[in-house]
Amino acid sequence: MKKIELIPLVGIDIEHIGAVALGAGQMEVQAILGPPSDALDGQYYYDELELRLDFNDHGQLEFIESINGPFPEKTEISIYGLNPFKVEAEELLNILSEKNSGPVDDSEAGYCYTFLNSSVGVWRQMTEEDIQEDIEAIKAEGEYEDNVDMLLEDLEKSKFFWTIGIGVKGYYSG
Repeated sequence: MKKIELIPLVGIDIEHIGAVALGAGQMEVQAILGPPSDALDGQYYYDELELRLDFNDHGQLEFIESINGPFPEKTEISIYGLNPFKVEAEELLNILSEKNSGPVDDSEAGYCYTFLNSSVGVWRQMTEEDIQEDIEAIKAEGEYEDNVDMLLEDLEKSKFFWTIGIGVKGYYSG
């Protein structure tokens, strides 16, 4: 497992590879990380690192996102000294809010939160409430036993955020 530390407003530090700073140019990033697995419209994907990197119109790194949560297979992510994919959603929100010391955009509450001072964002596709509703509906249809394994897996995933990203100062301020 590659250890990757997300450092809000600064960049990332990858064990045995080095640091990549927000604001770095595309060539500088490639000099550290090598060529991306895929590159599309100002985004680099590094499959082995389970990362997506976004560049602005000037080719400067403006956002880094760990994209394979809540159960990454190749990386161990940390932010503020903890693994955000091992901390349940509510607790992670409390920690990120405390570190942010300011406004939080919760316009997509339950699914997506952006911490405006620290330029940190978290996202998940479904909440525990969503899955509980699905379970009740499937039980009512008499199909629970056929779907129990998938539903329990989804219920476990829904307790955590699936992505976490860091951006340059003001990234979420639009």
